[in-house]
Amino acid sequence: MDSVETTDTTVTGASKSTKGGVVAWTNSMSTMHLGFLADLVASGARTSSGFKTCHYNQCAKFLNDHFKLSLTGEQCSNHLKKWRKIWGRLVQLKILSGALWDEDTCTIRLSDEHYAGHCANNKSDIPFLNNPIEHYRAMETIFGSTTASGKYAKSGNDPFSIDVEDESEMQTSPNVGASFVKAPPKKKAKLVHIEDDPLVTTLKDGFKMMADAIAKSGGDDDAVPDNLWDALAALKGFDEDHIAHYYAHLVDNPKTAKAFMTLKVDNKLVWLSRYVEKTFGVLYNLK
Repeated sequence: MDSVETTDTTVTGASKSTKGGVVAWTNSMSTMHLGFLADLVASGARTSSGFKTCHYNQCAKFLNDHFKLSLTGEQCSNHLKKWRKIWGRLVQLKILSGALWDEDTCTIRLSDEHYAGHCANNKSDIPFLNNPIEHYRAMETIFGSTTASGKYAKSGNDPFSIDVEDESEMQTSPNVGASFVKAPPKKKAKLVHIEDDPLVTTLKDGFKMMADAIAKSGGDDDAVPDNLWDALAALKGFDEDHIAHYYAHLVDNPKTAKAFMTLKVDNKLVWLSRYVEKTFGVLYNLK
């Protein structure tokens, strides 16, 4: 993916100093910036209310020591807001109809025809489609389901406390070297609770079986059943795009895929129908 680099635009009279002025965010700086904050999240240092001023100040010092700059904690906070906007867009792109998520390369994949049609009207999405998404793991750790532990732990439904503001940004390139930041650990997606709908009365038994099947599923956690696609393709009456999307979801969640394979056909239909309804808002008639 093409590098996404930004610049804070408060003008300063000093050409090299960034304190209170223009911040030229190169890709190397953004890598270290996101990596540092992701490490804070992974270590449980971030509180349930979000990053504190001291965290941004620590990040600024870390970058200043490496790049010989004069960043402030406020500038680090402002830079994170731009990545929060990018993350929000990625979340929307991942649930496009027909989009498949490649967990290994962090790539949102569209067919050639779908890609051409989408990008014709959404040129700003080009860097995020059919290309590995740069900094995805760090953004996932910071903006996705939180990994704070102990007294700082919070549920996945709690809002992340960071303001999103429109700020004009551009790129310039100060003389800085490449850097390496340890990638944050991968995290599996968490299930998000939603309110019951009219189908809930007919699905209670299926959901109970789902919990039992997941608990009983064993073996290699990362192994996906060989005949998973064949089992999905055998479920008649569903749009092929919806089946493909659910297949990608099961590949991303091997334990759920194993549990799915233990179900009878009627309950497999319930699982697939429920997923399509929650993801796309399309309700299939199972009768």
